[in-house]
Amino acid sequence: MKNSNNNTYMFKGNETIRSVNDASFLFGEYVGRELERIGMRASYRHVMKPLMEHDGLTQLEIVNITKLKAPTISITLRNMEREGIVRREKNDNDRRETHVFITDKGRKMHDQILQAFDNAEKLMLEGISEKELDSVGKLIKKMTDNLKNGLGGDFVD
Repeated sequence: MKNSNNNTYMFKGNETIRSVNDASFLFGEYVGRELERIGMRASYRHVMKPLMEHDGLTQLEIVNITKLKAPTISITLRNMEREGIVRREKNDNDRRETHVFITDKGRKMHDQILQAFDNAEKLMLEGISEKELDSVGKLIKKMTDNLKNGLGGDFVD
């Protein structure tokens, strides 16, 4: 397979593991290209999801949810604000606190993000029966659970 998936060269044995890794990589590539087409930077995705679930979060709450560094969130929000995707407002009671809100443009963009993921999923599942999908799903869940157990308390869903 010719791509820039740097993890692929690490697998020396199990072809199934390589295929799972490649499928995940290509899914992300497909979605990434779709999002670029609509003007969505990759860094915005981390912020959009929590804001769509809880509009008006503080910048600190976004940092805690995304596990990204405060300067990264600040720069991302500045860019998103400049593009009209979010707006930031200082808290009247505590001027140190800034709340972030999704704009109408941001909501439309979120709908396009969801559509990009739906399109990638449909493409990925083309020609796969429900039975095949169920079997693979159970297998991948076991693999994922094994990895989560191996990571112990360090892994957060």
